[in-house]
Amino acid sequence: MIDYHKMRQYNRIMLGEGGKYIQDCLEHNYIGVNFIKEEDLTSYPHNDENSWRHHMIAKYLECNPEKSMGTARTSIGFLWTVCYGLKIGDIVLAPNGEGGYCVAEITGNYHYVPNQALPHRRQVQWLNITIPRQSMSKSLQNSTGSISTCCNITKYTEELEQLISNEKPFIAPVVQAKVEMYKERSLHRLLTNYLLSKSIYSKTIFHENSFKSADQAQKWVHPDMVGVEFHEFQETATRSLLKATETKEYIALHSYELKRTIENDHQLKEYFFQALSNSSWANYGYLIAFEINEDLMEEIARLNRAFGIGIILLSPYTDATKELFPARRNELDYYTIDKLCRINADYKSFINKATSVLNAQKEFIEDVKGGLQKFCDKGFDTQEEVIEYCNKHHIPC
Repeated sequence: MIDYHKMRQYNRIMLGEGGKYIQDCLEHNYIGVNFIKEEDLTSYPHNDENSWRHHMIAKYLECNPEKSMGTARTSIGFLWTVCYGLKIGDIVLAPNGEGGYCVAEITGNYHYVPNQALPHRRQVQWLNITIPRQSMSKSLQNSTGSISTCCNITKYTEELEQLISNEKPFIAPVVQAKVEMYKERSLHRLLTNYLLSKSIYSKTIFHENSFKSADQAQKWVHPDMVGVEFHEFQETATRSLLKATETKEYIALHSYELKRTIENDHQLKEYFFQALSNSSWANYGYLIAFEINEDLMEEIARLNRAFGIGIILLSPYTDATKELFPARRNELDYYTIDKLCRINADYKSFINKATSVLNAQKEFIEDVKGGLQKFCDKGFDTQEEVIEYCNKHHIPC
């Protein structure tokens, strides 16, 4: 049975650029956003989130032809979260421009107010409390410091509830022996969900199914997950030209090494060079962890500069997952790709299906891409599904 009280979400929301509309929101008890501000969203059914997003992305690009597909997806994602993703009873924090956060509870459903700076609105009840930023833990400060319109900070529920109730400052409990409650592979679907928000299709590679998998050294050959990204342009002519002249610029292959935690320098070195070894074949290589010791950031930055492996701090929520350090692009290593194709059937199928998209005639590209997506790992349709999944697999959310 789902505990709906535990499903209460906490989000940090930016009310206009730099939070410049906070005073009006406080005075009139609302929060809002201004993407495709001329459209009254009540005209569009939102029972199917995927269809709604697809329609709104097209509308956004129609209104903003200079924007990229990635920007459109991100903007519409924020629009969905504020208008329909947040539920009545959820809590939002909004920066007040003075080093603190105003706190509100969502009390009403979406409504549209035309000719206003923030026309897409939710009614809220502002609580009589301001949380000073300096009273937050360093981790919560980092999460709330995101420049995005909205970011999910539900993982800090215990700390936030203490701050809102004005109790003594939050002190993380000392854990004598850390018990790992969730499996590393249970994080794969969370990463997949994040990658899909970036238009990257991904697939888990089961190294135990590989030829001669008893060889323990194989763990330094196989990536945990692989991904493919097709650079999408709005105009068919542009896509055709790019495919015909610069195929390597049309597609990017990614390699991912996932870990639960990176707690100390020894783990960092082992995991980082495992990721480096396992990604030698790809355009981009990443090391991903659900928890990273902040004291390691200086050394992580040095390794990233030296070797180009990207670092991602994974969250159950796509808007809270952070690419701490970007990956450096490399040329594909076809000899290693050939080796992986020979020893692992899933990897070979992934390469075949990605290549089939490149080779498909333009009228069949979407169908072929649909076949690739069906083969790849699945994400989530709603935030409630994410929470249920995390609870089932004992992942903190």
